[in-house]
Amino acid sequence: MYKKIILFSVCCLLSGFVQAQGFKGGLHVGLLATQVDGDGYGGYNKLGFFGGIFTNFALPNKTMQLQFELNYAQKGSAAKPIYRMSMQQVEPTILFGWTFWKKFMLEAGISCNILVSAKEYANLMLVPSEFGSNFYRFNVDFIGGLTYRFNEHWGASFRFSYSTPTGRINTLSSGKGVEKYMTNSCLLFRLYYQF
Repeated sequence: MYKKIILFSVCCLLSGFVQAQGFKGGLHVGLLATQVDGDGYGGYNKLGFFGGIFTNFALPNKTMQLQFELNYAQKGSAAKPIYRMSMQQVEPTILFGWTFWKKFMLEAGISCNILVSAKEYANLMLVPSEFGSNFYRFNVDFIGGLTYRFNEHWGASFRFSYSTPTGRINTLSSGKGVEKYMTNSCLLFRLYYQF
């Protein structure tokens, strides 16, 4: 817990420092629609909160930028009332942006995700961890997106991300436990304010 608080504090301080050096910073919030490939249930049925801080700077040609983010995301899958998986992650992120036309910018990058907690529910009952899936502490997301700037301060984005394996999920086949790798697939609708 202390490591997370220290990491968050350092990022806030760095954000203030780089802003003084000509960088821009801001806050963003959004809604995630997620699914887990490998759990046997399809569809972006799990909704979750997304929020965080960011800082960015323009590259020399002014149409390109680098952006650094520290985000919190709620991911997982849902096939109510049969099954639900809930994952809470902290996600340091780096993105490359290219303004290709007027106020539209394409984004591409990666996030290195740290699992804070994970829970599974079957028929509305919490699955004990010893019988549940094996979640990995770290994984990486590959991100692509499109941003529209309303003005100097406000903007909105749509992002798609796909992860490296987030763990191994336990499924039943002919009465025997079978483990399959699982990955997160996410759609993000994001609103930001830049100072």
